[in-house]
Amino acid sequence: MSSPGLSLNTATYATVSAGLHPSHTLPSKLKAIAEAGFRQVELGFPDLQKYAKLEFPEYKTMDFAGRGSVELLYETAKKVRAICRELGLEVFVVHPFLQFETFEEGTKRENMLARARVWFNVLKALDCRMMQVGSASNPAYGKDLDAIANDFRLLADEAASQDPPLRVAYEAWAWAEVVNTWELSWEVVKKVDRENFGLCLDTFHICARAYADPTSPSGLLPSASERLASSLTTLTASLSPSPSKIFYLQVSDACLPPSPSHILQESESEDVPVLFTWSKQYRPLPFMGEDYGGYLPVVDVVLAVMATGWRGAWSYEVFYGKDMGRDDPDVPKRWATAGWRSQRRIIEALQDKGYQ
Repeated sequence: MSSPGLSLNTATYATVSAGLHPSHTLPSKLKAIAEAGFRQVELGFPDLQKYAKLEFPEYKTMDFAGRGSVELLYETAKKVRAICRELGLEVFVVHPFLQFETFEEGTKRENMLARARVWFNVLKALDCRMMQVGSASNPAYGKDLDAIANDFRLLADEAASQDPPLRVAYEAWAWAEVVNTWELSWEVVKKVDRENFGLCLDTFHICARAYADPTSPSGLLPSASERLASSLTTLTASLSPSPSKIFYLQVSDACLPPSPSHILQESESEDVPVLFTWSKQYRPLPFMGEDYGGYLPVVDVVLAVMATGWRGAWSYEVFYGKDMGRDDPDVPKRWATAGWRSQRRIIEALQDKGYQ
């Protein structure tokens, strides 16, 4: 698939995760994304549930066992599909499916699978073929990757049995207890060994483990450049034999918090890992300029992924606290437009490196 006006063989789309204020409605974000020039969208499941509540005040949010107003959720998904069709958009992937590799008891396993089956029906209603799963913050099996892979093999098989078959993209979240690097997520994908189970790589999460540290005054880990170069060299070498296992790439930058003590206090007050707080509050887009303070070597990560031979879809993912809570309905439009500008700058950087 190709994006209009761009020479790279890349399907490009924007996430709708930016904007948590009620004025940043899902339809307004979809409209902004389409008007910016994107033709595919990564849909946040929380956005879908908020829109369901807006459309159906009696809607009950789905819990981790798949219980709630699921029929109303399906109706909402159909409404979103109609909006996307009118705007010329396709829902490429829905994210994030949370805390799956936490089976310990039979009841918990059945609850997790019941929730997955609701997701499968939501995807069908959206005419979408892929869900993204983030690595768990508290997997029941500790560091047992074989046990984690067994859970995901079950999920992948259930997804493959759907009509039409569905795919599962697995993303390593930097704050997760166990699978918090691309290397470990790749180990899980290999162990699962299913055609429909692959990787979601993310420039932020890769850099958050191999390059950056928001609690350091410099914003960097020790020997940051060398660490990242080593990780990216390994990534290219490891995935070059099977680039099709990269299902898609998420692109975002990051900026520093006001101070190390500030983000430490934020994470402590929220009782979440520091990297989680950093991810949810300080992630602008690449090439947005000094006012936003992005400093991750995003293009280096994209180049390493491209060097595997992969040519696929990437998304732009925004979590920027100053704007997400702002009572301003124009926020989605500004960020979607910024995403398109970032896209053009990244394309130019790749072309400078010989990628056409």
